[in-house]
Amino acid sequence: MKKIIPLSEVSAGMITAEDIFVPQETLALVFRDTALTNHMIRALRHHHVYNVPVRIISEDDPPEALPEVKPLLDEKLREEAVNGIRRMFDAVSEADSDENMTTAYQAVKELDAVVDQLVETLNSESGALVHISDLKSYDEYTYHHSLSVAVLSIAIGQKMSLGEDELKMIGRCAMMHDIGKMLIPPGIINKPSKLTDEEFALIKSHSALGYNYLQKGGIGDDRFRLGVLCHHEKINGRGYPGGLNSEKIPFLSRIISVADVYDAVTSYRSYRMPLAPAEALEIIMGDVGNAFDYDIVKAFIEKLELYPLNTCIELSDGRRAIVTDNANSMRPVVRIIKTGEELDLFDFKNLTLLISRVIDNA
Repeated sequence: MKKIIPLSEVSAGMITAEDIFVPQETLALVFRDTALTNHMIRALRHHHVYNVPVRIISEDDPPEALPEVKPLLDEKLREEAVNGIRRMFDAVSEADSDENMTTAYQAVKELDAVVDQLVETLNSESGALVHISDLKSYDEYTYHHSLSVAVLSIAIGQKMSLGEDELKMIGRCAMMHDIGKMLIPPGIINKPSKLTDEEFALIKSHSALGYNYLQKGGIGDDRFRLGVLCHHEKINGRGYPGGLNSEKIPFLSRIISVADVYDAVTSYRSYRMPLAPAEALEIIMGDVGNAFDYDIVKAFIEKLELYPLNTCIELSDGRRAIVTDNANSMRPVVRIIKTGEELDLFDFKNLTLLISRVIDNA
């Protein structure tokens, strides 16, 4: 059941009963079955959303709320990172001028400070795993995608025992890996229908456009810029823009490519729904030796927590459940919300059940 309540009465953890749109527009701010965070509530207030549909069991019961999953990144650091990425990308998308380059240099310094904090945070929690609630936000996809790829890339490097300076280099490169997309018309980047051959070729040029922009502006060294240039190269030599293979692909790019694909396929886009984390991981594992480096994927798998304890998920039969034991990371033990029944998804009799999606409770 759903109940419409005033935004002033909404608190973090309450679950939306339907998509919430910007008034008078078709832009969805928050999607159905999402546990609201304080950041989302502020966004709703900013866009003048005054009433919110939330899930309830009956008219006499309070709104449903999911157990908290503590994210690795606190909200302040996440916002600083997204704001820094936005300023950098906005500077690139503006006309080329000395004033905009000055803005870009300042944004780079801000991003450097954010990356230092990200590395410090991940190093201080060296045993912690990265999970979906550290990464996902459905608004401002481009900026959040860049942050997510940076977090995943740093985590992979950490698992591979890289030093602090190397982790910072990976984080900076990952933050800017898609910067060339700011030089492509947004209508093409976000086109919901099939791209023409010419449009697809333009999309594929974004890594070279980013490299050229960074080189022209003297941003970073050549190793950094090559990391941006080559993040769509594949181990089998069938990537772009250079068709490089194996060890010829910069190490930074090989790390970023894994993080980039995982976050892209698990994110909502206007033209498709996101894949479940385990489904995305299967795609990554299936492309080892073709697109991805084995050692990097191995480190990625060991560092990624697919379904943290207390994560709310939806099963392929439509039932919603809470993860109670994730010792088996891809087939956890879950408790069905409505009945309280415990199911071990690795048990033979439950192997036909799949986790179709994570219901955001970040």
